[in-house]
Amino acid sequence: MFDQGLTVLRIRGIPIRLHISLLIFLPFVAYVAASQFSFIAASLEIPREALRLPPLAWGAILAVGLFVAVLAHELAHSLVALKNGIRVRSITLMMLGGVSLMERDDPEHEAWMAFAGPLMSFVIALGSYGAYRLLPAPAEVSVALLAFAIMNAILGAFNLLPAFPMDGGRVLRGLLLRRIGRARATRVATTIGKMMAVVFGLFGLLSWNVILVLIAVFVYMGASAEQVRSSTHDLLRGIPVLRLMTDRLGDAYADESPRAVAERLLRHNLVGARVIDDPREGEGRREIGVVTVWDLAQKLGRGVAPETVGAVMSVNVPRARAGDDASRSFDALASGEASAVAVLDEGEHVIGLVTSAEIQRALALAGALGAPR
Repeated sequence: MFDQGLTVLRIRGIPIRLHISLLIFLPFVAYVAASQFSFIAASLEIPREALRLPPLAWGAILAVGLFVAVLAHELAHSLVALKNGIRVRSITLMMLGGVSLMERDDPEHEAWMAFAGPLMSFVIALGSYGAYRLLPAPAEVSVALLAFAIMNAILGAFNLLPAFPMDGGRVLRGLLLRRIGRARATRVATTIGKMMAVVFGLFGLLSWNVILVLIAVFVYMGASAEQVRSSTHDLLRGIPVLRLMTDRLGDAYADESPRAVAERLLRHNLVGARVIDDPREGEGRREIGVVTVWDLAQKLGRGVAPETVGAVMSVNVPRARAGDDASRSFDALASGEASAVAVLDEGEHVIGLVTSAEIQRALALAGALGAPR
């Protein structure tokens, strides 16, 4: 979900994406910003006749500026992550803000990475307020600068609420990590997040505030998802990926038809295939990628599929050694990075796949047995 959207640019190699929900929500943000602009102008006793642009036009400018500020907020998270050696897969701007998808968690630096975003929002707010106070700008520009400062201050303060999935919840978890452990720290942060979501939801319903209700739903779902993700991660930690993988793999050649490969996988009840660049056996045989039934179904379901499997296969599919920790494979699947993780032997050949189905089966059996592993 968070990895979908139109890529509009790249910053430091990070794809910046616009989610469709942002485009739908932007007019409403512009309307709210226009109302705030009018209120501030009236508070400063600036007559409407003195405005060269109507409040709605300024609202549109402020709305676009706000999401640029949200991008700066997310970039602050991402730059700290990059500095600590963590790859950032993408930043997606959505209806209620932005989401940075990172390759892995970093418990040691989580608090600082989380705090960097609100800090950037406060810096933008302070800079905008300073420009409002010091620059000899036209009255309506001064109003816009003050409104922009208030919006960013609210953004920073809201994100610092000590409730997951907001940045404040991550800061809280990072600070509690060494004292009570990651599992308990996550439970504290997500429980506070759920409680705040209920309060937001009730207040939003009583005041007929649709935005607050949407925020409440987002916070509750985010807290619940993190709780499940953390529990699953802890359950899988220490288990070799070999115990979870499926070896129901076939072979496919890069120049084969996707439909022919899909029919073969269905006929033999396979979950995927190694893609080989040369149909000859021996030294010319080279694995160049992996294709799963989900990859094929997605392409064929659109009606117009590529002519060859080579155009469908995943080249950069996450890889793991047979003895690697299964929790890392779960992280790759949970983040939406790929539909499967390829498991390699010592000779760098794919011997199996770990998919969400294997993870779910292991969790179901562990739950049924009442075992921690």
